[in-house]
Amino acid sequence: MKYEVSSWYAGAPENTVVTVTDQETCFCAVKDSEDAAYQVCFEMEAPIADTYILVPGCAYDGNRFETVLRNYPPMYLEEELGAEVPLRMTQVPHLKAEGDSFMDVTVGDLTVPCVCVLRKSLQKGFMIFFEQEQHGLNLGLTLEQKQDTLNVCLRAPAKRRLVYRWYEGVPSLRENSQADPPLCVKAGQKTVIAHEVFTFDCRNIPELYKIFFEKRALHAQKSGEARLPFSAFWDMAKEALNHKYFIEKEGFYSQVENNVLPEGAWQSGWVGSGMSTLSFLCDGDEESFEKAIRTLEFACSLQSPIGWFYGIYKKGKVYPDDFGYYGERFHMLLVRKHADLTYFLYKQIIALKKMGKAVPDWLSDSACRGADALVTLWETYGQLGQFVNAQTGELVVGNSASSGIAPAALCAAYAVTGNEKYACSAREIGDFYYRIFICTGVTSGGPGEILQAPDSESAAGLLESYVALYELDGAKWLQCACDAAHQLSSWVVSYDYRFPENSRFGKRKVQTVGSVWANVQNKHSAPGLCTLSAAAFLKLYRATEEVRYLELMQQISHFMPQVVSCPENPMYPIFGTPLGEQPLGWGEMCERVNMSDWEGREHVGDAIFGPSNWPQAAMMLTWTEIPGIYAVPDLGVIAVSDHMHAWLEEGELVIENPTNIDARVKIMTETPQDREKSLGFYWLERFLGAEVPARGCVRIKL
Repeated sequence: MKYEVSSWYAGAPENTVVTVTDQETCFCAVKDSEDAAYQVCFEMEAPIADTYILVPGCAYDGNRFETVLRNYPPMYLEEELGAEVPLRMTQVPHLKAEGDSFMDVTVGDLTVPCVCVLRKSLQKGFMIFFEQEQHGLNLGLTLEQKQDTLNVCLRAPAKRRLVYRWYEGVPSLRENSQADPPLCVKAGQKTVIAHEVFTFDCRNIPELYKIFFEKRALHAQKSGEARLPFSAFWDMAKEALNHKYFIEKEGFYSQVENNVLPEGAWQSGWVGSGMSTLSFLCDGDEESFEKAIRTLEFACSLQSPIGWFYGIYKKGKVYPDDFGYYGERFHMLLVRKHADLTYFLYKQIIALKKMGKAVPDWLSDSACRGADALVTLWETYGQLGQFVNAQTGELVVGNSASSGIAPAALCAAYAVTGNEKYACSAREIGDFYYRIFICTGVTSGGPGEILQAPDSESAAGLLESYVALYELDGAKWLQCACDAAHQLSSWVVSYDYRFPENSRFGKRKVQTVGSVWANVQNKHSAPGLCTLSAAAFLKLYRATEEVRYLELMQQISHFMPQVVSCPENPMYPIFGTPLGEQPLGWGEMCERVNMSDWEGREHVGDAIFGPSNWPQAAMMLTWTEIPGIYAVPDLGVIAVSDHMHAWLEEGELVIENPTNIDARVKIMTETPQDREKSLGFYWLERFLGAEVPARGCVRIKL
């Protein structure tokens, strides 16, 4: 793919000396300047209809979708409802589907400092990697379409013409001259814009993501230092949930503290309700197990006559997922919530059976009704959409990958019941999702409050489903699973963002590798996948022996404990009572890892608010499902997800605990024969345990 490179700087030519190599452009100031400006542009022929553009975590297909202005949380207008609707999102940075347009962002808006371009008819790709900042200021990135020409420009400093914020609660773009500070340079000072460019043959969008996945791994930094053992988090989270978040009267784990809202609050699936209970069934004590069962019984009671799990419960009443827009007119339910809960109900049925525990009839019956509802929706509409009427089963909003995890739910239903209709529907839906979303490079509709902006959550659900289909049917689905993993990797931060030194994360020295971007509307990274462990990457490694999948599992898992509030390292949100002085409770987390300045430049490197339930649930699932240390001695492979150090030495596994906290570590070692067997939906009997004292070391004979 051909391109031309040009450099630009402010002021007279004699004021700047420019040196260009294949790897960087260096601007050396001859005179002092209070407002220097430098840029490097890559120009290429890229007709809109023939070009796919990826800006990781920021723009998918250039975000060339319909945009609307809506207060947060946004909801569809009545005339926008329907089974066949265009992809619609709030006014985030985007290129237009027709005509000339531009989008200005900073590197803080990206998970990976990279832009990928595919010319579909030519089967040629362009990929450029760069760095975060110069002189303490983030670089700017501009994409500008002028007829059939695309310019990709790197700017020092960022000078955005339109800046994304939530202005008066409306996610939108406006002129904002105060958003980007000027760059001041002294005579002789150098400003270097790095740019590593690749051009290559590329047949299609999945292949573009595969090449990105491979290049991302080459540029990725190692995960952060060890700080908090997984077991220490688990002990704190168990204490908090059992004694601060369990609503005794109604019998469920709430999303808010029981002393804040006595009646409790619940959202099926999505943010962890009915999902974190899996950890309590598998790893909890007698109290946790009993409360988890009560919570599942409560979840199963919130089901409509035709099998749909209601989305929200509080103060003795169920509510639709429409933020009060329509009330009971459409009984709107985010389909993803139902698919999440159905999947986890079956996973917990399987876990109970594996542990030799009785499975209550009400649990089996409710899970079957949940699976039947998905099958009926699919057979009726040939899609699962984003929102359904929980009372009638009518599709309210379609055209979405919202319930990408539904095939996994149906695979699990088949594993429990043997009913072939579940396996058949899982295969059909998996084929549909692959054609419509993986092959087009846009997954959308996972969260309930972003309309259909591209997001990571639907991508994670699709990966879970394709791995489940692979374990059901074999090699037919392996490529689908790999393609979904490559796409999901674009949402995972690959480098350690340099936070402002005086920010909370700057002082805490948070290392961002492995944090996961939410979506293109809510421009923050976050701890973990919403709401899953990264075990799908472990299963992919076992199927392919591709260590980059293990690295992603390790990166995502290892990041999360960094932002857990604990006595050794309290996490202080900006908002609280008194303001910013009260830390989160021990074992609690906030979803915000703000690299972007979407909530204001002053909030980069802060948690903003807290606590958030879903990161805590994701970390609980990580403790339960991810081996803290995974070792394949015959290949010399080891992946350390827990906050330990470990290595293989003379037939032994050596584990060192560099933290000040005693740790219980889960270990999984495998032979070639072990890897021939799929893990299925429960593999915890494969784990070994080791106690490693603070600052201590143990050796385990393999």
